[in-house]
Amino acid sequence: MSGRKKARLREELQHELAAIVEFESRDPVVRAAFPTVMDVQLSTDARYAKVYVAAGVDLEDRDAFEQALHHDRGFYRSLLAERLDLRHTPELRFVLDETVERAMRLEEVLREDQDPDPAPPETE
Repeated sequence: MSGRKKARLREELQHELAAIVEFESRDPVVRAAFPTVMDVQLSTDARYAKVYVAAGVDLEDRDAFEQALHHDRGFYRSLLAERLDLRHTPELRFVLDETVERAMRLEEVLREDQDPDPAPPETE
C-alpha cells in the first residue's frame, strides 16, 4: 500500500470512527465520557489500527472506559465495514490518549509559576 493511499485510509478511518464512537456508541460508560477520536495509526499492512481516544470529561474510572471500548470494538468494526469499501477492515485496538490532559496540567503548572507570590505582611 502506497504512502498516499495509507494516509487517505487512515483519515477515512479516523473520520468514521469519530462519528461512530462519539455519536453511535450504545455503551453508557463510553457515552458518559464524551469521547473524542484523536488519531488512528495503521500497521504496515493496514490490518490493525491503533485508535487513540481522549475522554471529554475527567474519568473517575479509566479502566472501565478502556474496557468498554475494548468490549465494543467488534461493534465499531462492523459499522466501519458497512461504511467503508475495504477488502479487509482493520482490527481495532483502543488506547486512552492523555495528550490533552497532560497539556492542561502543564498549562496549570505554568500558570501557577507565573502568579506572583503574595505580598509579605507589612511590618511596623
